[in-house]
Amino acid sequence: MTTPQAPTRSRPRRPGPPSAALLGRVYLAALITHLPILAVLLAPQGRSRVSSESTAGLLNALLVGLVIAAVVLVPAVCARVAPAGPRWQPGNALAGVRALIRTDRRAWLRRLGELTALYIAAQFLGGLVAQFLPYIWENPRYGTEPGAAQWEFHYVNFALQGVAIYVAVCAATAWYACRLRQLLED
Repeated sequence: MTTPQAPTRSRPRRPGPPSAALLGRVYLAALITHLPILAVLLAPQGRSRVSSESTAGLLNALLVGLVIAAVVLVPAVCARVAPAGPRWQPGNALAGVRALIRTDRRAWLRRLGELTALYIAAQFLGGLVAQFLPYIWENPRYGTEPGAAQWEFHYVNFALQGVAIYVAVCAATAWYACRLRQLLED
């Protein structure tokens, strides 16, 4: 007669960072699929000093919507370029993420927290670029010269800030997708 053994308690899996090759593939795919975000970031009308406040507000709302869509859809993009296991295939990665949210919300929230921290870092990076390369400043001729605009706008500096934010946002979403993949690749 054998003695019954107590059930062993499995420790939660704590995967390390994704491999550079995997992260690189997903990052390149994100750079391509997130291009609408870049288009909005490169539109100078997104700044109220360059255009109207209503246009800037509309473009900023569009940007938020595009970023949310990118976060929701990037697992499918990741599964397309780096499939793994039965739950991380091109047709079912989003269903796998929904199942993960239902079954292990804490693990999903950790990944979402990582994404949020990286997204905030992307915004700080954009602010840092704008600090060193300002894209708008008051026109010294405004008020003294007829027809002079109140603001001087430098599009190249503006575009550099937009591109810096874009590449960091793509890195954040790629990281998020790869970290979800680690949880669902079994």
